[in-house]
Amino acid sequence: MTSAAETMEGHEQRAHLRLTLQAEGRLSEPYSGNHGIELLDISATGARIATFRRFHPGQAVYLTVDQIRAIKCEVRWARAGEIGVAFERPLHVAVLEHLATAHRAR
Repeated sequence: MTSAAETMEGHEQRAHLRLTLQAEGRLSEPYSGNHGIELLDISATGARIATFRRFHPGQAVYLTVDQIRAIKCEVRWARAGEIGVAFERPLHVAVLEHLATAHRAR
């Protein structure tokens, strides 16, 4: 069983368990429309997303996956093909359970 503060690459400590997923979704930018993305992993407080669109740290975006209401996020980091976002509010455990059940990476 993985502890809540699991060690990630580069010895970075996480406060919440991250679930690896394969889920298609959308990112919305104010005044810029929607963009298709792939949700790679998620925790109660953030996510890692594959995208070919350029985003910048500090940028506000909204993440939509399945029929879950759009989640307000802030881009924390960006590199070629991926971004990391922090959620404005932690996700409810039921939302994480739904995503894990529906989209867990195989």
